[in-house]
Amino acid sequence: MISLSSSAFKSGSDLALVMYFNPRALSGKQYLMSPNARYEFHLAKVATRTTAPATSDDFVFRFEAGAADAAGVQPITLTVLKAGMVVGTHSGMSTDYATSKANTALKINTGAVGGITFKYFVGMRADSFHFDVIRFFQVRAFLAGRFFGGAGGNGNASASIAPNCRGDAFLQGVLGTETNPDADGVNLFNPPSCAPDFTKNFNVTSIALNVPIADLGGSIFDTWSIITVKQ
Repeated sequence: MISLSSSAFKSGSDLALVMYFNPRALSGKQYLMSPNARYEFHLAKVATRTTAPATSDDFVFRFEAGAADAAGVQPITLTVLKAGMVVGTHSGMSTDYATSKANTALKINTGAVGGITFKYFVGMRADSFHFDVIRFFQVRAFLAGRFFGGAGGNGNASASIAPNCRGDAFLQGVLGTETNPDADGVNLFNPPSCAPDFTKNFNVTSIALNVPIADLGGSIFDTWSIITVKQ
C-alpha cells in the first residue's frame, strides 16, 4: 500500500509541487520509490480562481525509478507530457537517506524538456506535518453527532467531547471560566502546547519539483497527484 499527500504553491516565480509518500517511515531506515510505479503531478490551466475545477491534463510530470544501488540511490526518469503527448524525458538521481540526513550535497536535478525548465529532488526528508490524529477523530465524531445525530438526523444536542489536553472544556472559554484563556474560546482541538504529533520522529519519501510559471503558459492551475502501480 502506498499513501500519498501532495501540495502545490507559488515559490517566487516558480510553481512548487511536492509529493509525500511512504509516511511514518522509521527513523534511520532507507525507503525507496517503487520501480513498478509511476508518480505523477497533473496540471490543468484555468482562467480564474473561481473557474470550475478542471481535469484536463495540460501538463503531466511523471517520475519513475529504477533499482537502487548499495547506497540507496535510484536512477530517476522524468517524463514530461503536454496535452497527453510525451515531449521528452530527463534522467536524474535520487538522494540517499544518509546524504539527506546530513542535509549536505543533496542531489538537485536540473534540466529542460519541451521548453520547460525545472529542478527536482527525490529522497527522504523528516515529516514536516504536525497532525494530532486522535483529537481529529474525536472532533469529527463530536461534530457529526451534534449536527447530524439524534432522531431523524437533525442533531443531537447532548453530544459531547472530552476536555482538550490542557483540561479546557468545549465551551469553557465562551463561559468565561477558562484558566488559560486564548483568542479562541471554543476548545475543539488541542492547543500547540500539548497536542501530540502523530508524525513526530517519522520520515517521508518525497518528490519536490519546481517549474517556472512562465514556462507553463498560464498563471492559475488546478493540480493533483496520483501514484499508479503495475499489477
